[in-house]
Amino acid sequence: MANYSEFFIADHHQAVARAKARMAGKSPLIDVPVLPTPGLSDFEIEVLGEFAVKKVHATGVGAELSLVDIELDNLFAVPDALLEVFAELNALEEPEDIAELAAQWAAAEEMESTPEITEPLLRALAAMAAAALAAAEDNAKMALFFYSAE
Repeated sequence: MANYSEFFIADHHQAVARAKARMAGKSPLIDVPVLPTPGLSDFEIEVLGEFAVKKVHATGVGAELSLVDIELDNLFAVPDALLEVFAELNALEEPEDIAELAAQWAAAEEMESTPEITEPLLRALAAMAAAALAAAEDNAKMALFFYSAE
């Protein structure tokens, strides 16, 4: 489990600057939309991605996050297809689907959490993914990133 992690919407340059500031123990100078996560690792996010892909029936979509820079092994980009899957969670037809997915994620052996924590986080991530898609429509350089430090 990571000590600190977050999702944020930025362009590549902003993402690298933010990660470098975090690694140096400084507050990032660039203000971007951020979703703090309770110390989740990239692996735990990929586990969620696998469950989310199944939930929205997005056959063939990979759940792996993409390393942004070889020198920054704690900064990841959420690939476009996975971003769309996360955003689609925001518009599921059955309201209980998010709760079921959150419970499934919390129960995964890789997780150390409960649905009471994962459900609000999952709802916030789905909303942030939808916002990231909207930002990318306005500016193709914008994306959703995940930072995780141990």
